[in-house]
Amino acid sequence: MTSRILRAVAVTALVGACAAHGAPVVQQVAEVGAVEVVLYSGTPTALVRQQATVRLREGLNTLGFSWATDTIDAASVRLQSPSALRIGEMTRAAGDERHLQWSVTAPHAGAFPLVTSFLVKGIKWSPSYRMVWAPGSSEVQLRGWVTVTNDSGLPLDGIRGQVVLGRPGLAAGEGEQPAFPIMGIAALPAGTSVRAAFLPTMTLGAELMHRIDSERAAERVERLLVVQPPESGALAREALPKGPMTFVIDGDGLLDDQFETELAYEAAEQFDVALGPDRDIVVERRLLEQAKRDLDFDRLGRVCGFNTIERYELVARSYRDEPVELEIMETVLETWDFDTDALHVIGEGKVTVHMSVPGRGDSVLRFTLIKHSGTRIPD
Repeated sequence: MTSRILRAVAVTALVGACAAHGAPVVQQVAEVGAVEVVLYSGTPTALVRQQATVRLREGLNTLGFSWATDTIDAASVRLQSPSALRIGEMTRAAGDERHLQWSVTAPHAGAFPLVTSFLVKGIKWSPSYRMVWAPGSSEVQLRGWVTVTNDSGLPLDGIRGQVVLGRPGLAAGEGEQPAFPIMGIAALPAGTSVRAAFLPTMTLGAELMHRIDSERAAERVERLLVVQPPESGALAREALPKGPMTFVIDGDGLLDDQFETELAYEAAEQFDVALGPDRDIVVERRLLEQAKRDLDFDRLGRVCGFNTIERYELVARSYRDEPVELEIMETVLETWDFDTDALHVIGEGKVTVHMSVPGRGDSVLRFTLIKHSGTRIPD
């Protein structure tokens, strides 16, 4: 046998006994072709498709499939032929849990292509990423790698690998999500790990933003790089598996800074990369007034409802030469009202306010929170 995979898995052709052909014989596989390994997210189970050519006689033959490892799922084994072979039902040899047989009818004697597919446990993988951004640029470069560990006991040689997001399926190309080819893995010996690229360098649009989140640090301005998804291709339709990402800030061709974070990309959705605080922008948040108003009383004279009025002033001062756009995020519960003259967008549990700060100058944002309690909560 010409491939190491056949030490653990073998396809044989047993010619059916008949008067014309004499006693049955066992023939070796004539030629071993490519082995495709498909990895799935969230599971150590991989799909293996093994191509081979087998020599058959005209008429009825019996094809056998044998393996020597406990990690192959016998119920998942499928035999397919792109040629004119007629493949019958699968049967299990009596007393042999690692041997399957099919009755196959060949239109003539000769060599025929076959594809054997099966699920194998113990092939684990994990992704990792690298993103590079130059300050002032409106683009980032993203690349991904995958580390594959073969603990299946099955040596794989001459392979082509793919990463597919979703559950394993045996239908070749049917119902599967777009796959990311693994580049540079030709062999995966049992008990070894191999690292190779699976996502080629991609250029994505990016925009630097400055944000204040009242829940995290009301007086701290965070720098965020907002990365835009591609408009076409697989990443416009499919998410990437989560994994650690090295973010590199590349200034004037030199690696000025880098840090470790995590990539969590959903299909066609922009995502943020936190770059840390901007110490050139100072923010002061002041509570100007807090009072209880519009009190309601029950029949015993007890307070059963009221509104809490809170008026705030937020002063942002920039020591940068260029103007800066600030995105201010305020927590606003369903039982609260938010009022300001500034441009704002109301979302679920949050209000986003946009404010421009001139270079070497300051801006002031004033807003009011009305917090309803008890009987003052609107129906």
